[in-house]
Amino acid sequence: MDNSRPCASHQRALDWLNFFLADVRDGLGPYLAIYLLAVHQWQPASIGLVMSVAGVAALLTQTPVGALTDRTPAKRTLIVIAALLVTGACLLLPWLSTFGWVAVTQTLSAMAGAVFAPAIAAISLGICGPKAFTRRVGRNESFNHAGNAVSALLAGVLAYAFGPVVVFYLMAVMTVASIVAVSRVPAAAIDHQLA
Repeated sequence: MDNSRPCASHQRALDWLNFFLADVRDGLGPYLAIYLLAVHQWQPASIGLVMSVAGVAALLTQTPVGALTDRTPAKRTLIVIAALLVTGACLLLPWLSTFGWVAVTQTLSAMAGAVFAPAIAAISLGICGPKAFTRRVGRNESFNHAGNAVSALLAGVLAYAFGPVVVFYLMAVMTVASIVAVSRVPAAAIDHQLA
């Protein structure tokens, strides 16, 4: 397969995937601390402990997730499953307030989030090939940052208008959009030997 000039529609699908996953990749990120402090009146030490446990779990998950991503031809499916797990874990938060359940959901979210970087890199390499890979990674990051900016702006406006819980639903919308975007990347377009 000649990947020196990937199809423009595949490039656009990767652009949109990176744009919409920007809000999903890191789960709630720093918003988690604000949410737990403001809505559930948690102590900062408990919030820090939950975030630390989730961070360590994500770190320990990176190597096996990278190995799985290298071996499987179902890279798009990995992204879909991870996006659903991250979003599902975050959507449970409005109904959970105990330390144990919040720690479990956020740890699962962080572990699932470890899928995105290697899977997107592998799909990008499998579509673009090694010669165009660095350019594609730059383009991925540009769309990721644009997605972060747009979702932060939307989250701020919507949270001001409808309350802090709306951020969870925004993430769900972005997840659905990212699933549509990844489905627009044909499996046949990915050279799995390269990826």
